[in-house]
Amino acid sequence: MSCPALPPLSCDHEGQVKVIETDGCCKKEECECDVKLCPTVVPSCPAGFELITSQGVCCLNTSCRVKDVCVFNNIEYQVGDVIPMNPCEKCVCGPDKDPSTHLHIIVCQSLPCDTFCPVGFKYEIIPGQCCGTCVQKNCTVKPPNSNITHSIKPGTIWTPPGMPCLRYECVKMGNQFITIESKTICPPYNPKECIPGTETVAQDGCCHVCIPKGQPCSVSTTTVQLENQGCLSKDLINVTSCNGACGTFTFFSAKARSLQHTCSCCQEVAISERQVQLTCPDSSEITYTYIHIDSCACLKTDCYVTGRSEKAAAPKSSRSRR
Repeated sequence: MSCPALPPLSCDHEGQVKVIETDGCCKKEECECDVKLCPTVVPSCPAGFELITSQGVCCLNTSCRVKDVCVFNNIEYQVGDVIPMNPCEKCVCGPDKDPSTHLHIIVCQSLPCDTFCPVGFKYEIIPGQCCGTCVQKNCTVKPPNSNITHSIKPGTIWTPPGMPCLRYECVKMGNQFITIESKTICPPYNPKECIPGTETVAQDGCCHVCIPKGQPCSVSTTTVQLENQGCLSKDLINVTSCNGACGTFTFFSAKARSLQHTCSCCQEVAISERQVQLTCPDSSEITYTYIHIDSCACLKTDCYVTGRSEKAAAPKSSRSRR
């Protein structure tokens, strides 16, 4: 008996083996399953993928299927979730997918920084940080009965409008900004007791002063608190000045054919230097030297005619016939 030729047989499926059996007088080949040849270790899928199993010819087939998620640092995030990637950015899992991995793409936007700073401060960028901070550059002060904050540069003095007797000084000590407030105390002033025409305002626009009626040139004393570069005297100091009326008149000289002016000014004739201790904001003390007037007298001074010439001021002579 002749046996037929066997066609080629391949057992390529996982877990298959080729076996030869005798069928009567002839042999035949068959594929059989040997589960011992199936893999015993279940494969793991990376983040963003899930394991899918299906029954094969002999063994279970396994595969990794992509999920509808974003992946960052091996952590899965659903679409719309906020992902903590960068403190300077807001990152979310977007709806679009990566064409190569088929995972959803993470979309990031830079966070806006608040660059607004109050008066006296300036916004500065901090290296290594996404947002900067407000750094103080000037002193700040809010005058009485005012809702507006004013900025003062270090080393400068500011007087509020309409408050000539009040001033503020900015002093920087290390990283500290110190505002020093000082007020000028004016001496008593009564315009009825002044010589008419002598009423005036001090150069700083604070105090009203004049020459009192009937008061001769003499030394007067005003009690003030001395200040220098932000340092103040502990006690009130008697500061002297020369006040009083001196002989001042104008007359017509027939010989000179013009108006003649004689003027004298109440001035110091004897002075001395005195010292006082000033206390500074940092509790240190400095020695301050000021001038004390010991005596005053009427001293002759030059007179000037303003607003018109002396020629115009002098009367003109005229002759008339009768």
